Amino acid sequence: MLDLLRIAPLRRTFIVSATLAMGWDLYTFLLPLYGASLGLAATTIGMILSTFALATFTVRLAMPILIKRLRQWVVIASAMAVAGSAYLLLPLVEAVPLLMVLSFILGLGLGSAQPIIMSQLYEASPPGRQGEAVGLRTSLLNGSHTLIPLLSGAISAAFGMAPAFWLLAVLLLGGGWFAKQQVK
Repeated sequence: MLDLLRIAPLRRTFIVSATLAMGWDLYTFLLPLYGASLGLAATTIGMILSTFALATFTVRLAMPILIKRLRQWVVIASAMAVAGSAYLLLPLVEAVPLLMVLSFILGLGLGSAQPIIMSQLYEASPPGRQGEAVGLRTSLLNGSHTLIPLLSGAISAAFGMAPAFWLLAVLLLGGGWFAKQQVK
């Protein structure tokens, strides 16, 4: 495992992958809580969540075109910037149509980066060790699935929903800046 983490391109891919996964995980955790705090019905919250899913499906259809025109790290950096910007605005919005728009934008951002991450992972892995790299990524993401909702829940309980959204926005925007540095 440490051998894989010593490989700079692979390490960068793990960092970006973990940050993007955090954005995805916290959306599915925080948005229902935020919607409930606004007094929205469960079906309305489900409709908002479904716009995210629709966007991830839509952007995956456009990925072949994006990849032909843009470098992979450009798409990743853009995806993180889009997602971070959506997270900045989410706690400021209470109207359902605007929440749906932001959810869709967030889905476009996060949905576009995931397939590229897997490609980057395979390219950066040493020959014959791609399975180990995927396994390490899976372990990192499973840890994220457990710890990040707990931490964001604690932040939300102590300070309200907005700081949790904004902290995630800062991490994604910082990740976008980090990814932009990888563009060659």
